[in-house]
Amino acid sequence: MNAMGLLVLVAAAGVAVALFNGLVSMAHGGEADQRQSHRLMFKRVGWQALAILLVLIALVASRLVEHGAISPMG
Repeated sequence: MNAMGLLVLVAAAGVAVALFNGLVSMAHGGEADQRQSHRLMFKRVGWQALAILLVLIALVASRLVEHGAISPMG
């Protein structure tokens, strides 16, 4: 696995952790959930955006390597 694949997995794990935290907070409910729900959702969306951006970068880079526009590292 290359470095980009590892970064994508880390971002995906961040999404999973943020989603799990949001679900746990929602299951407990109450005032704490009302205070934290927006912040937790914002974190989840941020991790999702990062994961999508990294996947797109990896796809573009692999396409450029495939067509010889750039040389692979390593």
